[in-house]
Amino acid sequence: MNPRSLLRILVSGVLLLALMLGWLLYQSHGSAVKRGIDDADNLAGALQGQFTATLRRIDANLHSIAAQLPPDALNQKVTSRYRAQIEAILKPYGRNFPEVNGYFVWDGDGEYLYDTTSIPPTSQRRNIGTRAGFQHLKLNPDVAIAFSDSIRGVVTGQTSVAVYVPVRDARGRLQAVVTATLNLERIAQGLEQLQTPAGSVVFMRRSDDHKLVIRHPFRDSELNKPVRNAIQQRIDAGEMAGRDRFRAVTDGEYRLYGFRKLEGYPFYMVVGLAERGLLAEWRRNVVIVVSGLLLMTLALGFALWRVNRIERLRLDAQREAQEAHELLQEAIDSMSAGIIIYDPSDRLVMRNQAVLDIYGTLKDQIEPGKTFEEITRAGIERGVFDDAKGREEQWLAERTQRHKSPDGKPHELALDNGHWLLYSEHRTPGGYIVGSRIDITERKRLEVELREQATTDALTGLPNRRHFLRRLEDELERVRRRTTSEACVLMLDLDHFKRINDQYGHAAGDSLLRHFSNLLRNELRATDTAGRMGGEEFAVILPGSALQAALGFAQRVCGKLAEHPMSFGGHEVGITVSIGVASISDDDLSADAVLSRADRALYQAKDGGRNRVELADKPA
Repeated sequence: MNPRSLLRILVSGVLLLALMLGWLLYQSHGSAVKRGIDDADNLAGALQGQFTATLRRIDANLHSIAAQLPPDALNQKVTSRYRAQIEAILKPYGRNFPEVNGYFVWDGDGEYLYDTTSIPPTSQRRNIGTRAGFQHLKLNPDVAIAFSDSIRGVVTGQTSVAVYVPVRDARGRLQAVVTATLNLERIAQGLEQLQTPAGSVVFMRRSDDHKLVIRHPFRDSELNKPVRNAIQQRIDAGEMAGRDRFRAVTDGEYRLYGFRKLEGYPFYMVVGLAERGLLAEWRRNVVIVVSGLLLMTLALGFALWRVNRIERLRLDAQREAQEAHELLQEAIDSMSAGIIIYDPSDRLVMRNQAVLDIYGTLKDQIEPGKTFEEITRAGIERGVFDDAKGREEQWLAERTQRHKSPDGKPHELALDNGHWLLYSEHRTPGGYIVGSRIDITERKRLEVELREQATTDALTGLPNRRHFLRRLEDELERVRRRTTSEACVLMLDLDHFKRINDQYGHAAGDSLLRHFSNLLRNELRATDTAGRMGGEEFAVILPGSALQAALGFAQRVCGKLAEHPMSFGGHEVGITVSIGVASISDDDLSADAVLSRADRALYQAKDGGRNRVELADKPA
């Protein structure tokens, strides 16, 4: 073969290799960006759950305080007489929530009445009547909670947000306001623990006016300043969650964003991961691949020059080309994504180390020269592919067909070691099949975790109110379609639960809720559903159960609770439960209608002396 023909062949090979590597780098770039957006979205979702839980707890505490305040105590003239009583109500809340600097009570004109701080009342006396949050509650009788802008404390120097909850009389007039001061710097300390790429930002804004509430990294000059960008426009359009990518006006940084709006509160979380940090590894891979290609090109040129002189030097050029190829293999092996290439006859020609690491016990079969079908069949025989179990031949045929006609789209695959794989394949113009393999186990784990958080009560492990109501709607639909002949719903409420909290503390109250949940769970059939509706209130769905069977179930729960008191701190803590039972009828208009009837029966049980079961009336 003359040197000119050899030159054409070698140049064509280099160009083909460059095209394949360019495509692989393009694919890995898209995968890196997608992972970054997924990470930003998942982190925004986790922070949304955390801050929603914090605000709900403050909300619940403030409404609990408001419900306990004696109306006669909401007057400046009697504060000395009621101070000890009101402080006894406020202090337990202040001890159990370190993010809150203090709880305060103000009269209907905004004058100071009581608080949980150690500052003497004479130095604490002030008025909040002109503040926006107080005026919002006063002018809007239907508003149940309000929030201030971020405030820098004059004395403490700390940044906080005030939360306002009204106390109204029977006519809806404002009698008093209970406030809590949420310490934003404690929350900022938590944000500092997040491991995000350099240049990333995490912040919370108000969804009504887009003012900044808290930011990491912290910038005092940006607090309470609104901003307009694509995310704010999507929030204004009603989106609750989303993803985006754009260049920040403030610093020119390209970031991948995930945002989540808090349910029930005028805030939203935004996580922006700096693209330059996320793509640092990809850029290193580009440098390695380009360097390898340059080195290989130089080696081939040197070999051609030697071929023109003598045959002996041709052999040296081949050796140097092999060395360049090995260098290229090392460059591909350094990539985090698995890369695998099959030739037009469907035989493996190249795979990097990441592919071997992903497939684990199958790596001895992933060798050059073997066909895709041979490797896949070996994996099926070893039980590597979870989806193939029980339908091996059919699954092999489907997977082989998808491999021979690749669509370039990403597909998920479950492996036997509990790992999840995201793979994609495409055919090059030369007939090669180039595939990428990415381990997405951590992303799948986060998806399951977020799904559980959305449907499960964190304290008891039972379904939360939203999930329980969906199950109840499903059961009501089955009754309407006559799929099941009968079903019942129970509403359960622990008697005098507040006494347990007051006597033993909130830790005992939480333990008692878990203790009761476990007793309740042990009485359920596989088809039954129990859920925590809030506080010490629970509900149960009994499909296929008549009223008598439901009554028996309720009496067993009462008996079990009496027989098994909770042990806490060396004490046996006993408690009883009141239960209302209602049958599900196709006359019920909604799940709320069924629950309302069971709830009325529950209050009959409460009024009848507690620790008893009452049956609800049939729907009107």
